Amino acid sequence: MPLIYLVAGEASGDVLGARLMAAIRAQRPSAEFAGVGGARMAEQGMASLYPLADLAVMGIIEVLPRIRLLRRRLKETLADIAARRPDVIVTIDSPGFTHRILAAAAKLGIPRVHYVAPQVWAWRSHRVRHYPGLWDKLLCLLPFEPAWFAQHGLEAIFVGHPVLESGAGSGDGARFRSLHGLSPTQPVLILMPGSRRSEAPRLLPVFGETLRRLALREPSL
Repeated sequence: MPLIYLVAGEASGDVLGARLMAAIRAQRPSAEFAGVGGARMAEQGMASLYPLADLAVMGIIEVLPRIRLLRRRLKETLADIAARRPDVIVTIDSPGFTHRILAAAAKLGIPRVHYVAPQVWAWRSHRVRHYPGLWDKLLCLLPFEPAWFAQHGLEAIFVGHPVLESGAGSGDGARFRSLHGLSPTQPVLILMPGSRRSEAPRLLPVFGETLRRLALREPSL
């Protein structure tokens, strides 16, 4: 029975991890899972090594007060990997934590996969020079990413985006507008403040001010 060790670092990674577990189990019913995850991955049968909330931090202001806890969780995760000797390690997004797992686990000789490509193609592209040797395979959410990473000698594969796979790309716009009393030409804006608990309190005031300004320019929004 193959043992797959998964490490997610936040709620969005928990969702991706759960979908990955379900897809793997559909092909390999005997697969077993261990690692770090949240409620969604628990629904798929994985008992997390510790609460996912311990890792869900954003920015230096949140990291500094919890640096000791994060270091302890890093050591605990690596010790658990060394003890279990899984067939593969799959880290999911959250590069601040998961990339440290990948780097430290290299000496164990266990295949390493990282799920969700770092968006170095969008900003701070110089970071790509640190990635060779960090993972054995990179799983990408966006179709253009494998070619970009291939230019830098990194093997990557496009595996699809969960938002589109969930049916978001095939919605009935006309029905939605009719249901909510919106005209066919009325512009619609969606707000997405993020999945971390700390994001919404910080970002919603900014979003609110943005909406206020947009409403002045575009009253029908």
